[in-house]
Amino acid sequence: MSNRKTQRKNKTKQVITWPSHDTYFTIDSLVESNPHMLTSSGSDITLRVRLNKAITEEPFEVAVIGQKNCGKGRPQLVFAMRPVKQSAIDSARASGISIDQAKLVTVMEISQQVPVTIMPVTNIPTPVNQAPVNA
Repeated sequence: MSNRKTQRKNKTKQVITWPSHDTYFTIDSLVESNPHMLTSSGSDITLRVRLNKAITEEPFEVAVIGQKNCGKGRPQLVFAMRPVKQSAIDSARASGISIDQAKLVTVMEISQQVPVTIMPVTNIPTPVNQAPVNA
């Protein structure tokens, strides 16, 4: 028997399986993909705290992209992994989620371009009526 006042019920050092960058997710879908994060009483508080840290603390892995109105009560927040891809926004819009454009920052995508070679021009004629420059 240990001398501790309480026994630890929450699970520490658990790894969260985050969704891909191409999709959006809610807390409910995050709980479905991470059932090992539930406490012994079935609470998802550990997962909610980790999600909040991923939103508010460096390196800012998760972004709130909008909310889903479920009828009664508070709207359910919708999240996406950073950098937020256009495909995640489009799939959220198609599902009827109201997107909060003010919170989203446009990220420029850099693609690999084919290098262009420039040919130097060597045969430039000099004007006939130009006086030579004495140095």
